[in-house]
Amino acid sequence: MNFNNLAKLFSSQGIVKIGSNDWSLVKDVVDEFNLLLSPSMTLLELYEKSYELLLKNYRNEYVVKNEIANKVLLGRHSLKTATMLSEVWVGNNKADCVIVNGDSTCYEIKTELDSLSRLKDQINTYTKVFDKTYIVATAKHLEYLYEFHKLSPNFGIIELTKRNTLSVKVSAPNNYNYEPELMFNVLRKNEYVSIARNVQGDIPDIPNTQTYQFCKEVFNNLSIENANRLFKSSLKSFRKNDASFITSLPRSMRNVEVSYSISRKFKNQIINSLSDTLRDNQGDFECTIHTSEASGMNYRP
Repeated sequence: MNFNNLAKLFSSQGIVKIGSNDWSLVKDVVDEFNLLLSPSMTLLELYEKSYELLLKNYRNEYVVKNEIANKVLLGRHSLKTATMLSEVWVGNNKADCVIVNGDSTCYEIKTELDSLSRLKDQINTYTKVFDKTYIVATAKHLEYLYEFHKLSPNFGIIELTKRNTLSVKVSAPNNYNYEPELMFNVLRKNEYVSIARNVQGDIPDIPNTQTYQFCKEVFNNLSIENANRLFKSSLKSFRKNDASFITSLPRSMRNVEVSYSISRKFKNQIINSLSDTLRDNQGDFECTIHTSEASGMNYRP
């Protein structure tokens, strides 16, 4: 059995297929895993069982993010006060996920499939933007991470254990080495304009081409404390998780809300489809998933 094929159910492409009423991937997966999955299962049951199999056999990035969503965002925090972001560009690096509540905490994921070759650059970048940075890894990488931490003790270590708990091995220290320019470039236009208005009261009537530079100067002139406070409040205000959608999804699919951008109409249709079966083949809903800010299909940053 190829568990990489099973994992495709949870990919953006897999969600798009279901959203297009194309159950071909589901059929292929059920055929391949016919001893464990059945066409009489509802879509919800198929996803829950498939996720259980991934937890045991193929803990990829989706699985780790989903565990963070369930156990940290929803288990430790409240959706009223915290938000979880996925695939956040920071300089030339893309942070796997960030949770913002009172603090901003970056979680960089290193599965058994991942290399650690870019770890130094990633940690150096993220610790200039977020209050705390954690590396979330399986046991395979722990020895290397402990040795690296001795040289650069500015991050924490979390193990995804064999029992799929998130065990803090080294607590992350508070970071104080912020770089306002890096922080500013994480922000989208509506977010940095909102910050500039908050500081200035309004922004001058200038061409759009000059708005970026004006807002950047406003942000860079703030104290580090105020810049960090407004940075976090802006992310929380403009990138809130959809509480009604994420809590309506089964545990296996919580990261779908965090990582993929889907319209309200299609969210409702996805929830309704969970009771359909492959035999019924009634997956008649549509969704739009974005895979880059420049295209129509992407992870939501």
